[in-house]
Formats: sequence, structure tokens, C-alpha cells
Amino acid sequence: MKKATLTLMFLFVLPLLACGATDDTASDNTEASVIFKEPFQKVLRDGWSWLREAPANWRITDDALELKMEPLPGDGARNILFRKPPTKADGPFVVTIEIKALQPYTQQFQQAGLYWMQGDELKLKFVMENIDDQLYVFPGKKPLETEHVVLRWRIDGTRLVAEYQPGATGEFLPAFEEQLPDRNDAQDRISIQCWHGPADTEAWIRYQKFSITKPESK
Repeated sequence: MKKATLTLMFLFVLPLLACGATDDTASDNTEASVIFKEPFQKVLRDGWSWLREAPANWRITDDALELKMEPLPGDGARNILFRKPPTKADGPFVVTIEIKALQPYTQQFQQAGLYWMQGDELKLKFVMENIDDQLYVFPGKKPLETEHVVLRWRIDGTRLVAEYQPGATGEFLPAFEEQLPDRNDAQDRISIQCWHGPADTEAWIRYQKFSITKPESK
């Protein structure tokens, strides 16, 4: 009788173990799609560099990077944070970041988001920007109702598709498509920046969940 009971228990447990193995495999496959992920915990991970760093005007807190929005234009902006993207030979990749203004935008062209650079030269941007007292994702000039959005680039060779998720919820929406300038693996940079903040009050932008991943298989 005991032998029969043990046999039945084994037959019941074996499928559960198999299911567990399948779940672990699926999890591993998901992690394998991650090229780089920045959790913004205590310190930045290796590979980031600063251009015109102003240490008093950036901080890491609550799993986020916060940058002070100084009243400076793009060619004079400080605290430009950047890292190298995958090379053109590495194949397609996706860049994603969530951004939120901690204070309402008040200035013309006040902006924050993702920027594509070659060396120190700006080539292309995708930002949450105030234009004539209306908030947009730009380029594409898609209106936003709240200063909270997820920005996403899908890059394949020199083709860039920009998408956004208003309020960091729901589906991603198309913003624009663009051809990147000639790729240069030694000079290409993905950058986080903010410009044209107010001169008379403090304004901070919050960045979370930065990642570079492989595209989902279709």
C-alpha cells in the first residue's frame, strides 16, 4: 500500500517539476534580451560619462536619477550623461527610459529626454518639451496631458523609430521615424539631458528604468 502511494505522489510531483523548469527557462530568455539596464541605485553603473558635470545639480534617489533643469541652452547644458550604444554590427536594439518632471514646465523650449550624439555634437533628440505653453513629445509634436512619459527608440542600422507611452501606462504610440547620421562606433553616444529650465525657481527632472535591449522576436 505504501509503495503504491509513493508511486502516485511521484507521478503527481514530476509534472510540477517540469513546469518549474519551463518557467525558469522563460525567465532566462527574458533576461537574455537585456543588453544593459540602469537601476539608478546609489551609484551609476559602469560605462556612463559626464560632459560638463555639475555635481551639486544631480542626484540618485529612490531608484531614479534626478537632474536640475538649469536655464541653459543645449550647446551650454551641463550634466550631460552619456554612454556608448551597441555598434551597428551588433544588430537592432531598443532604448527605453521613463521621465517625469517634478515641477510643472514653465519655460519656452524647456525639455528633457533622450539625445543621440557623436562625440560632443548633438545629432538627434526625442524629448518631452514645452512649446508655446503646450506640452509635447518632440519631434513628432504629439501633445501630452501630463509631464510623465516613457520614451522609446527602436534602432536598426541607421533607421530610428521613436515611440512614447503617455503617463507611463497603456500602449506605446508612434512619434516619428528618422535616419540617424552616419554611424560611427567610436563617436556614437546615447545621452540623457535637460535644457531651458527656469532661472528663478528650482525644477528637477526624474529619470527611471533606463534600458538597452534586443528587440522582441516576432
